[in-house]
Amino acid sequence: MNRTLRYPLALAAVASATLSGGARADVRPVAARVESEWKRAGAMIARGESRFLSEGETVAIRLSPSEAACVTVAVVGARGLSFHARVDGRPGDDDEGRVSSVAGVIEIRSCGEAISRIDVTTDAGRGAIETIVAHSDKALPPLRSILPERSGSSLPAAEPGGLPPLPTPEKRAEVAEARAQRDGGKLAARDAWQAGADGSGEGQLPLEPGCHRVELFAMDPRTARASRRFRLDLDAELRAEDGALVLARDRTDAPDARLEACVGEATHARVVFAGSPPNAPIVVTHLSWPIPERLPQMWGVDTRARMAAALLAHHVPTPPGEAVQLAQGPSGLTPVPVALEPGGCYVAVAAVVRGHTRGLGMRALVGGRVAFDERGTNDDSAIVAFCARDRDRARIEVEARGVGVAWALAVFRTASGAWEGG
Repeated sequence: MNRTLRYPLALAAVASATLSGGARADVRPVAARVESEWKRAGAMIARGESRFLSEGETVAIRLSPSEAACVTVAVVGARGLSFHARVDGRPGDDDEGRVSSVAGVIEIRSCGEAISRIDVTTDAGRGAIETIVAHSDKALPPLRSILPERSGSSLPAAEPGGLPPLPTPEKRAEVAEARAQRDGGKLAARDAWQAGADGSGEGQLPLEPGCHRVELFAMDPRTARASRRFRLDLDAELRAEDGALVLARDRTDAPDARLEACVGEATHARVVFAGSPPNAPIVVTHLSWPIPERLPQMWGVDTRARMAAALLAHHVPTPPGEAVQLAQGPSGLTPVPVALEPGGCYVAVAAVVRGHTRGLGMRALVGGRVAFDERGTNDDSAIVAFCARDRDRARIEVEARGVGVAWALAVFRTASGAWEGG
């Protein structure tokens, strides 16, 4: 997607980093094509340092005023890398101040006032990015014509137009609370926090043992002035009180932030947020669910909390009885045979007991049928549901990616003879 910024841009400096040749090998040829085509069109080119970004990392491209009639910036990454660029340095940047990547490419064209920098942040994945800044006296060929394989179409995308202003934060909070209460959530009193001059802030939040859903709602500036093109995008993190452990994170492109986490014991937590209009109030809702009593306690409160998080994320009700089978295993792929009651239906939930995992996946194989949760609800739990039909055996495969990981598995029968009754 191409967005036009009404500011002049010029690359002043990019913080240096060391990259291996393999990390940038796939990106450099693409950036070289852009540089070559823009030079052929008469532009003066400035190239930034190659940077390797981890997920959630932000790099600042610092800018200085330029006398060029037109300045065009391209940020090129791997096709599978998702990132966005935000024009920073002033409150109240409008919708044109943020551009999301398409197929690993962002293009920014600018004329007008100077700004201080562009922040590039990865949303998903990690990899190298290359920055090309072109100064020219006329418009340059767009990236969709230079990199048609990245655009998906040789035709310019139609502008969808602006969205109408959002309802008030209070109205959106009412809808969220009603939805959560239908899922059995216990409603706590609303809170109100205040954003600072840069649109960020934080608040304290005590968490009792159980699962919690915290949602933040900020005021849409377009409510007061419909012509304003500010796009509200609130991001937030739920952290343990010391800040070392992130319990939940929301960095989606959405006007409201939603955080879900389960804790096995009372926890003093804090929420940090960014993306609000400057000095604006934030409405905070908090709902909670108890940890299901049927979850096994033999692996400790943290493992029970991770299992509860998987149940909550998939809207699975509390298991009606005790687990019919328990198992545990190490890193790698581990098959677990399970005896079934013909006609019964089951839910299997796995969670990390110890170690640092890069993902927990699970599959249930019943005859020729497969139910799977390849990625897991998050990096430390997974859940699958399946029915036996006429089979009396199943194989559950748990795959833990990481070093020194130990996991636990609990299998619950949720229905008996379901296939006989249709």
